[in-house]
Amino acid sequence: MKIVCVCPTRGIILTETQMALDRELASNRQIPIVLYTYDMPLPVSRNYLIETALKLEWDSILLLDDDVIMPEGALKELIDLDVDVAVMDYPLRTLKDGKKQGTAVHDKDGSLVWAGLGATLVRRKVFEKLPQPWFIFTNHKISRDNEGRIGFFAGQQQENNTFSGGEDVQFFLNCRKEGFSLKTTKSIAKHCYMEHIVSPVANSRYQQQHKIVKRDVIDEEMI
Repeated sequence: MKIVCVCPTRGIILTETQMALDRELASNRQIPIVLYTYDMPLPVSRNYLIETALKLEWDSILLLDDDVIMPEGALKELIDLDVDVAVMDYPLRTLKDGKKQGTAVHDKDGSLVWAGLGATLVRRKVFEKLPQPWFIFTNHKISRDNEGRIGFFAGQQQENNTFSGGEDVQFFLNCRKEGFSLKTTKSIAKHCYMEHIVSPVANSRYQQQHKIVKRDVIDEEMI
């Protein structure tokens, strides 16, 4: 298996992130082919990196965020899952009780609905089959039916409603529609929240990177 890595950065990548990537590629006998961006907002940077990577020869692509640190053995664990989209979860926020909340959301049957893209191994055929752009910003209202299954309704955020927005959500919903296999590893990665480091000195392009200005029109979806 030949793996390349893409990493959208904000002009900075954590030393630990880079060292962990170098270690994982070397331990799996991979030639270190890594594509970066440094001045593009999301989701443009992700789409650009995938479009560029598809001009190269590879079997799977590792999507890595600039502030996610993979633990030792992470890449092998992702490979060993043997699925179309293999995800290593990482903490997203700290809850009031002090527990860390990850990015992965599972349905009642245990299937992965979506997760963050910070440490994700994706087979080439996924990007060859999914329509472009692969990543777009959206907002989804999250609900569950009487049997506990998750449903998504596109719409703007309102008070007291649970919403999730981001290019990762729509990517995973499209993967589920196409029947691609999705799974998370048992191990989790470390998330260092680059926003806390970069924001004070960031340019305006980065400050707007995660802001949803206008959502794309998406039909009501139930999965």
